[in-house]
Amino acid sequence: MSKKYAVVTTIQTFKHRYVIAEDRLQELNSESPVELDWADDVVTCEDMDEFSQKFINESIIESEWMEENDVLEMFDKDNEYLAEWSKDQKLTYINYGLLLDKKK
Repeated sequence: MSKKYAVVTTIQTFKHRYVIAEDRLQELNSESPVELDWADDVVTCEDMDEFSQKFINESIIESEWMEENDVLEMFDKDNEYLAEWSKDQKLTYINYGLLLDKKK
């Protein structure tokens, strides 16, 4: 019989701030008068590092039971860079990963 796993999916909300001087923004398009929405474009294009970040909240989206094979499939999909791990390595990480310093 396959082992069942509780899977809890969450999202986290952060507040980010980005800051750029008006003259630096103008340098991006010296042919036109500077416009504030250019800063939005710079952030959207990920051309500016964030100024600050603050954690706001974590919200649970859903909780569900999954069979072991489905959890292993999800592991490979969500962690492509670890997909070559053995089944035992994956299950050890899933069951004890962040709890290694605590009771097993």
